[in-house]
Formats: sequence, C-alpha cells, structure tokens
Amino acid sequence: MIMYRAADEGELTEEEAGMLVRSFLSAGVDTTVRAVGGALESFARHPDQWQVLRADPSLARATAEEAIRYVSPFQTVFCTAGRAVDHGTIRLQPEDKIFLSLGAANHDPRKWERPDTFDIRRRTVGHVGFGAGIHGCAGQMLARLEMEVLFEAMARRISGFELAGEATYALNNTTRGFKSLPLRIR
Repeated sequence: MIMYRAADEGELTEEEAGMLVRSFLSAGVDTTVRAVGGALESFARHPDQWQVLRADPSLARATAEEAIRYVSPFQTVFCTAGRAVDHGTIRLQPEDKIFLSLGAANHDPRKWERPDTFDIRRRTVGHVGFGAGIHGCAGQMLARLEMEVLFEAMARRISGFELAGEATYALNNTTRGFKSLPLRIR
C-alpha cells in the first residue's frame, strides 16, 4: 500500500500510515452514509431539488457538495493547537484545545446566501464539511465520488421521495445522522 511504502521511505511514520488507511476506509462509511441519508431526507422535504437533479444528472457532484454543506455529517471537530497563534483578540497556546462547529460554519449567513435552504445549484466552494487544511478528511475524494455516482444513478431511476413517518436522529455529540429515516421511494 502506498502509505506504508511512504512510511518505509521515512516520509511519514507507520502510525501515520495506519491512520491514513483508516481515514480512507472510514470515508466510505460515516460521512458518506450520513450525507446520503441527509440528502434523501432533504429531497423528500424539497422535491423541487430532486426534479432539478433528475432533469440534469450532471449535477450529481454539486448535489454531493450541497449535501455535505447542508447536512454537515460531522458537526464538530476537536483540535489541539500545535503552536502559539493569535486569532483576533484570542491567543492560543501550544496544546490548547479547540472546538470547531463545522455545522454552524456551513450555515453561517456571512458566508452563505440563504444558508438554511437546500439548493443543489449552489456554488459550495468553501464549505468545511470535510474539515480544512491539515484537518481535512483524508478520504474526502472517495466520499465525493461515492455520492456522485450514487446520486447520478438514482436520478436516472427514481422519480421522487416522500417521508413515510417521522425521522429520528441517532444521538451523537460529533456526527449528525439518522437512527431511522422512513421513506417512500417512487
């Protein structure tokens, strides 16, 4: 595997290689499953957006991006400052713990016009649904590809969604996803 070859060549540690492998594998599980569930619920609540995708399946990638922004499967991330940093009136010291609310950032009206509207035509550049910088999700490209392929295939075969009962969220202080999402698929 490429990551372990990089570890053998001293480009990263064996521990870092293992964490990268787990990140790539988990990209196909947590973020993707929760984003797809959120997108399906969003399509049931906003059927006009499903019709937009059905009319133009090439919007499947944009749909995946808007789902990640709108749903924000990872609501929070905790980081540790690696060095002293001044941020406005706040001074962070090395080892200070930082709480980031990705879900709130993805709905910030200073960044997004109509942030609480699900709009698959939205230009989503700058969302932080996969984190950012050195805290970016290592498997984000795999997650994007999985969702794009799924949404494009579904748009060609499914005429619509409707809620068939009350959706319930799974309790979790970091991720946002459904415990139950009863849908009728046409």
